[in-house]
Amino acid sequence: RVVLIPGRIAPWNGQLSMIDAARLLVGGSDRNIAFVFAGEDRGQARYARSVRRQAETHSIDTLCRMVGHCADMPAAYAVADVVAIPALEPPLAGRAAAEAQAMGRPVVATTVGVLPENLLCPPRMKDELRTGWLVRPGNVGELARAVGAALKLNVTSYEALGARARQFAEFVFS
Repeated sequence: RVVLIPGRIAPWNGQLSMIDAARLLVGGSDRNIAFVFAGEDRGQARYARSVRRQAETHSIDTLCRMVGHCADMPAAYAVADVVAIPALEPPLAGRAAAEAQAMGRPVVATTVGVLPENLLCPPRMKDELRTGWLVRPGNVGELARAVGAALKLNVTSYEALGARARQFAEFVFS
């Protein structure tokens, strides 16, 4: 299973929160998850090193892939089972949430900036209309639970959520 974390490697994008959530998710037993960080780290080399060190400290560095800039994001979304956007500060556009849903992928995002408007989930929508999960920024436990919930969906529920996500993206985004 693949959790994709798109976006520039930078403190405001919350990759350290994702590392801590990954530690909670794998919990020493389920190590069948790859966490792929797709984004350049130019200008943030120190932070990128701290993300790698945090993964090593938690003994999950073999599960975390820092792939740098990805020229083919549709392919990255296609490989992903879940897309996580752990932003600590508002993104300019929240484009990653729209792109992931257009590819039929569930999204876990934080409640900053436009991100809550870019996906459907309770309490704004009924659970059966969900296209993703919203969590508070920096709340590692919520992030881990939401990603875990997305990964635990059975095939039928996953495909239905993906179809809703794609339909929502086609309707709302140009």
